[in-house]
Formats: sequence, C-alpha cells, structure tokens
Amino acid sequence: MKKSNKIIGCALVFMSSFCCSAFAIIMEGTFSGITGEFINENMDVTPDAKFFHENQNQYQPVTGSFWYDTDLSGPAYNDYPSLDLAIYSQEYDWVHTTLVDAKGESLEITSRGKLPYFSKHPKDSIFVQRFDDGNTFYDSLSLSYGDFSPPPQDRVSGPFRTGGLQARSNTPILDGRGLVQNFELSSELNDNKPIGDAHFETRGVLNGVSYRGDFRVQLNEFEIHIRDSASVPEPSSLFLFLGALIFLLLRAGCLLPARD
Repeated sequence: MKKSNKIIGCALVFMSSFCCSAFAIIMEGTFSGITGEFINENMDVTPDAKFFHENQNQYQPVTGSFWYDTDLSGPAYNDYPSLDLAIYSQEYDWVHTTLVDAKGESLEITSRGKLPYFSKHPKDSIFVQRFDDGNTFYDSLSLSYGDFSPPPQDRVSGPFRTGGLQARSNTPILDGRGLVQNFELSSELNDNKPIGDAHFETRGVLNGVSYRGDFRVQLNEFEIHIRDSASVPEPSSLFLFLGALIFLLLRAGCLLPARD
C-alpha cells in the first residue's frame, strides 16, 4: 500500500508540472511596413541571399509575424533605475520574428537563421517601457536578437547578427510591464507618425568571402495578442502522459480488482 501511495504521489507531482508547462502563454502578432535603403555587400553568399538579391526589396512593402514564449523569458530586471522599464533577456531561442517580401521570401530577424552562431551566448531580449518626463510620453514594446563575436573582436571589427522589432505609441498601450500585452497600432506610411520599426544587420565571412547586410523597416501596422491555442495541450502529449500513468498504477496494483 505504501508503495502504491508513493507512485500515485509521484504521478500527481508529474501531472501538475505537466499541466503548468502545457498552459504556458505564447504571445504572437503581425506587422507590416515599408523598407528603406539596403546595404548589400556580398549577401548573395549567405543563406539570406534571396531576400537581399539585387536589392529587390529596397523601398518595398513587407509583412511579418512574430511570437515569443513567456515561459522561457526569465525574470524581469532593469539596469536603468531611472527608467520605467522591464527587460527580459535569455540565451534560449524564445523570440521569433519573420519578415516576408512580396514574393514570399522570408528572413528571420530575431534568430540566427541558417548560419552558425558567432558567439556561444546569443541572446533574445524584450524591452517593455513607458517614458514620461512631463513633456514627452510614449509606450514601447521591443523585441531584439544579438549574436556578437566574443572579445577581442567586437561589433566594430568582428562578425555579428542582430535584428529587432519595436512598436511605439504616444498614447498609453501597455498593460503593466509584463510580457502579456494586447494592442493594435496603425498609421499611414510616410505621414511622419511612425508606430515603430524593424531592423536587421549582419556581417561576417563565409567561405572566404566577407559580407554585410543592413536595412530598416518603417511600420504602419502592428498587433499583438495571446495565441488562442497556447493553453490547449497537444493530444499526443496527453496520450503519452495518460499511458505512463496507467502503467504506473497497474504496476502498483491500484487498478486491479480486489481479491477475496
């Protein structure tokens, strides 16, 4: 009896941890805008060649999507006490932002893409900030990725890959300084009232060829919400768990009929 109670206890602990992970909150959203000038130096040698090909996406409309896992963000911190700011930064691959051009070619701007890491510790980060000094006010949500070669090389001389996405508003849009947010922004392109931007920049050497790519995107639409399916466990995961639980209970004799 003691053995069966111990097994059931372990199963319940496992079930509670399973449920917590199964109900993690995933945030997602979409955006659109128009690109600016491209810097394209031998980007045709990289896996991102199609997006940069002959600067065909320079001054062109683009769309994009993003998602991040709030369970992998780590605790919030603030290196700038004078600012109303929360920073979430981890080395896990927990922030994903994809840019798509009119032909359907995509570019990952907040992850390493198909290239090897430049450093051992690439970081995904999100910044949630409200600025108000009495004269200027804005709320901003920024997603970023940085992979820089370690010292003695640096961003000035060494290889790197970095990108980001920022939504910004002169009216309140943030619900606290957490990662769970829900808002929409829009504006007319080139109306001098940008609602945010996206950027991508990289430099390195591949197969003996030095390359560099750089561009920015002025946003005219941005929205973020909780992914509907984020709190629904996958059926396959449930079946695996239930199968293991039934096996444990059978081993313990908990599901066998009582003997006279």
